[in-house]
Amino acid sequence: MTESDLPGMGSGAMEGIEQNFDVSEPNYGVYSLGSHSLWIERTKGTLKGHPEAKYTVETVCSILKKGAVCWMAIAADDAALQSFEHGAVTLDGEVPAPLVPADAFVKKPS
Repeated sequence: MTESDLPGMGSGAMEGIEQNFDVSEPNYGVYSLGSHSLWIERTKGTLKGHPEAKYTVETVCSILKKGAVCWMAIAADDAALQSFEHGAVTLDGEVPAPLVPADAFVKKPS
């Protein structure tokens, strides 16, 4: 796998969510943590059959030395989303860093 596979990997993870959620307004980004490239998607989601149940669905994927990883959050409010994004991760033994930096959606994916 290479960095160019990250959008497909993340989209595949979202397919399972779409069985139970109607998703809209996708926003994508790319960023780096240490030597790793990450791909991120954030969408709005409503639980099928319950349009009053609104969520933010966020998926983050990266390639590691010996595999690949995706994280996913289904957040009911901003506090839950911030908890997910600010959670520290360590990728291949590098310095721990918050999973999603503030500028994650500034750069456009290619």
